[in-house]
Amino acid sequence: MNHSQINDAYINYKSEITRYLSQILKQPQDAEDLTQECFIRLMNVASPVPDDRILYYLKRIARNLAMDSFRRRARTLRRDSRLEIATYHVDTHQMEINEGVDEIVSHINNTEHRKILELRLIHGYSIKETAEIVNRSEGMIKSSVFHAVNRIRAKVIS
Repeated sequence: MNHSQINDAYINYKSEITRYLSQILKQPQDAEDLTQECFIRLMNVASPVPDDRILYYLKRIARNLAMDSFRRRARTLRRDSRLEIATYHVDTHQMEINEGVDEIVSHINNTEHRKILELRLIHGYSIKETAEIVNRSEGMIKSSVFHAVNRIRAKVIS
């Protein structure tokens, strides 16, 4: 389409397309934005559009843009709701776990045993990795975990 045809179409049909989109979207600002997008797409049309079909063509573009907008909004809402639910659930669950672990570990008075137990059980380090981190032998790590677990059993069970 040439520049004068687009200019004429804009002058003649802008308000009608905006009204049409407002009825579909129920949001005037979105209708204005999509109206502009309709005319941008009309400018980018490679094949000529007959003058008597321009309004039909613009309404078709407007309807498709509105549907795309609804789909995009629905996807965003679904994604956001999944993120909120998952985040809330994980945060609550993790917080409860951390509180329980802190309570159990608080029964261990020896700070070195407490650190070793946290590295092994909470952070998941192997015996060898824990030994390297605290600069102790693997046998000492096994012994510390054993004594820490026995201390917890004695305090929690009795």
